Amino acid sequence: MTRFTETELGTIATLLKALAHDVRLKLVHTLLERGETSVGELESLTGIGQPGLSQQLAILRKAELVRTRRDAKLVFYSLVPETLQGTAKLLRALSASSPEAPGPEQAGARSRVLGSAASFAKMV
Repeated sequence: MTRFTETELGTIATLLKALAHDVRLKLVHTLLERGETSVGELESLTGIGQPGLSQQLAILRKAELVRTRRDAKLVFYSLVPETLQGTAKLLRALSASSPEAPGPEQAGARSRVLGSAASFAKMV
């Protein structure tokens, strides 16, 4: 079993939060597909306009998921794959430990249990 320190888990949580936004995930996916890309190209490829694009890229920079390179007036973005190594390691461990998909009778029992919890939460 893979062990993670509290610091590593905190870092992973921060990275997952940064990725858990549809616009940022779209930007990361575009950079994954295209490699280094200028801000103007990102805007036209994703349809994300300014200033939203700048705000989302700033969050990705702060999380160290992307790096920038300046060439005259153009700013280029690329992914920093090393940043996600711990997160990928955790996700691989989680996916390897996942049980098989539940059968119909197990899925039904699970939804009843989840429904019960939801009903209880509504009552409280």
